[in-house]
This record gives sequence, C-alpha cells and structure tokens, in this order.
Amino acid sequence: MAYIPPHKRQSKDGDDTSLLPTTPSMLVPQFKNRLNLGSSSIGPKSRMKNDSARKGGKIIYAKDSISKWFIEGGSTSDGDELPGDSVRMEPFLRLKYSLEWKRQGEPFVLACDSFGRRGFLQSTTPWVSITENIRPELLASLRNFREEMGSGEVGAVLKPTFVLRIGKILFHGRNFTGGVTSRADAEMAFGRLGRSFYTNLPDSYMEAIPATVIPKIRVDSQQTKEYYHVKVYDNCNPESSISIKCRVISGHLKLYKIELNQKRCLRVDVSCLDKDFDLRLMLSTKRGLRTSVKGDTEKLTSLMQLLESATLDSDAKGGLRWDMGNMSSSDGRYTVVGVWHTNVQTFKSLQVKIRLRNADRFDFWNSEGEVAKEVTLVIKGINDSLMTGMVIDMEPTVAILQETLELVWDHFLCCAP
Repeated sequence: MAYIPPHKRQSKDGDDTSLLPTTPSMLVPQFKNRLNLGSSSIGPKSRMKNDSARKGGKIIYAKDSISKWFIEGGSTSDGDELPGDSVRMEPFLRLKYSLEWKRQGEPFVLACDSFGRRGFLQSTTPWVSITENIRPELLASLRNFREEMGSGEVGAVLKPTFVLRIGKILFHGRNFTGGVTSRADAEMAFGRLGRSFYTNLPDSYMEAIPATVIPKIRVDSQQTKEYYHVKVYDNCNPESSISIKCRVISGHLKLYKIELNQKRCLRVDVSCLDKDFDLRLMLSTKRGLRTSVKGDTEKLTSLMQLLESATLDSDAKGGLRWDMGNMSSSDGRYTVVGVWHTNVQTFKSLQVKIRLRNADRFDFWNSEGEVAKEVTLVIKGINDSLMTGMVIDMEPTVAILQETLELVWDHFLCCAP
C-alpha cells in the first residue's frame, strides 16, 4: 500500500481524527507511556528502559523519579465532594485498532457532566491548588535533580527542563462504569489503571493560539524553525539512545546538536474536570553529549555516516529515508531506530517559552508512525534558577509555577482559547 504524505492523510470517512475535547470519546491514543498510577510513586519499572531506548528517543527515568496523578476542579462547596455520579469513565465511540491498544488495553477518558450549567462551585485559584498539591513532590524532585547535577554524568552536559504539556489523559485497561461522589474515591478508582497522555491537538486550537492567545500575553520574540531528529540506538550503551538534531542547509542535512534521551525526574498528570484539556507537568534532564561522542573521532564519524546516507523525501515517513543496508554504521555500533520531522513555532517571554510543534514521527523498531500537533510551555524561570545555584529556594519556584499555571488555566485548556 503506497505511503500517503502527512498533508494528504485522511480517515476513511474523511473526518479529522485529531483530539476533540468536546467529544472525548473521539480521542485516538498514540503516545506510549504505560505507567503505574495512583498516588505518588517513585521509580518506574526498570524493565522498560532497554525497550524504550531501542525505540529511539523515549524518555528514561531517574533513579528516584516521582509520578503522580490527581483531579482538579469539579468540586462542590466542601472541596472534596463531586456532583453525584457525574464523574466516570467512557470508552471511545470510534475505536481504531492499534498494536499499542493490544499491549496496554482499550483506552478510556475521564468524563463528567457540565458543571457550569448545574451551578457547582469552581475554584477561582486552581493554579494555587495544583501547586500546593504537588509541593512535596516538587521539592523532592528538585533535590534529586540537584544531587544528580552534583554527581554529574560521564561524557554528558546536564541541563534541566521543566515543562507543561497540553493534552488529554487516556486510561487503559478495565473500564470503571460506575460514578463516584468524592475526589478521593475517584483518584482511588481511576488511579490504579494504566495511563497515557495524548497530545495531538485539533487544527482550530493550534490556529487560535497565535491568533488570539499570544496577543493577550507579553512575548519578547518569536521564531519558526524546521528540524529533523534522527534517533539512534547504541549497541554499546543499551539503556540510552542518541538523538541527532539536524537542520537543512542548501538541500542537505547539517548536524546541529547531539543529545542522549532525556531522563525524567518528575511527572505529574492533572485531570482538569472544568476544562476541555488536561495537564502534564514534567521535570527532566536534557543530556547533551560532550566527551563521549564529540571528543571521539571514531564515534562521531560513525554517526555522521548515518546522516550522510539519509535522503530527504517529503513522501517518506518522518521525512527521511535510507537505502537498504545504510541504516547501521559500518562498525555495527549505531542503528537508526526512528526519525522525526518537526516544524516549531516558538514565542518567548521572560519566564516562559511557548512552543507550537507540528511533528511527523516514525518508529522503525515497531514500524509505527504518527503525525501530531502539540503545545508545550517551557518554564524558563525555573530552569534558570536550577542552573544558577545549588541552594533550592522553594517559594520563588512556587511563585513562578503558579504564575505559569494561571496563564495556562486561563488561556490554554479550552477548545477555543
């Protein structure tokens, strides 16, 4: 069957298959982050590491990584009680079979009745509530990050990245059909299920951000860039994968940056009942290669060989293709396992960087691809403070996070921002 380029792809019935928050049953899961849920948890299963690395560019987890999920919004006057039997799980009405669903289980979404029409209390400061809810985990993850920065990593330059992502939380496995009446009951019932975070957003939403949201907030600069990311598996370092970030200059790929896959320290998922979209907060370490590749001519030559053998092809999945036999280096150490083609529009302010990304990805390991439109907010204020000093000053960090969450809650979590 001939490959259809991203701009010509259509579903069988001609409808857009991007995320539609007003009808959450139409969501299609594509991200593959099966994780253990419930209350805060430390240390995801180590058996995922090698498999993730082989898939290319997947995030691995720090030794003391922290995971949490909770519900925000939808409470009645006592703060914990939810409108009777209104919060529940719903299956998708338009399911499309995928290997990922076979592995994780059929996806469901957390659904609820309309609170606004029924007069239920909505918190006026959910950004404060969210920050206070994760304060212990935030402090612990910052301390863990500092320890990792202090110990260092051979051949790598560590850099913090604290981000907020917009999307929809998908639950996998057994369907919980009954309603719940309290926040604690809901988190107990739903928190035991597997979860993934779907970040593909509808075209109308992506168009509204620069058209209506950006003019309302103060940004200092904006830019648009195109990148190719070649994901490489290192047979001598099976727990990590290498990402070669490239630009196209005069019709040829040019090396821009070489990084190891990110190591996640904190991941918090927030189901926002009063909004169309949900939130994911993440603290990770970006690991730029220093001596392990750049100082080793043989390694660098092998990686450059993979780039030089790639051909730009707009009809190929991920935008690049390799001839038979050219997807591994001549010494057999490095193998191409994935490729991304991204167009990124970035808006920068003093404290935050708003990134709108169109991505065409392909995973050679599983022969699976995806096309996604995503929004990420990089919290520069927190990242800068983590890089400049060894003493953790929690209150300024909390203030920066609350300010960013308020911005997101007011402008980024609705279908029509």
